[in-house]
Amino acid sequence: MPILRQAFALQALHELGRLAPDLARVRAQRSLEASLQSLREACLTTLGMELDTLTLFDARSVVRLFAHAEQARILAHLMDERARTLAEHGDYVGALSDTVYAGQLLACSRQRFGVQRDAGAAEALERELPKPGP
Repeated sequence: MPILRQAFALQALHELGRLAPDLARVRAQRSLEASLQSLREACLTTLGMELDTLTLFDARSVVRLFAHAEQARILAHLMDERARTLAEHGDYVGALSDTVYAGQLLACSRQRFGVQRDAGAAEALERELPKPGP
């Protein structure tokens, strides 16, 4: 069973890497609702869970749902992307809230999975996400 969980986490990372350019493109089009919908779909695709539902719970409870640190990193990345989107549309309070939540997810991930596994998750995420252009 752990092998299946690891395969699921790796597939989620690959999927996020595939979706990342689309998320940035939609955010650049300046359509708030389209950007938020794109993030919701990315969360469903990568984690199999609804973003709006996950954000109703505290970070510690959400991280407990995950079997791998990579999943917490993916959600933190999606929350960071949502914060950027909200900030670009002038919702600085919402952006700050999402940024804090992303940080809490990472802290809880380190607490649950340990620094080594969380660092490995960060490296895996870094490999999958495309490098930002100039």
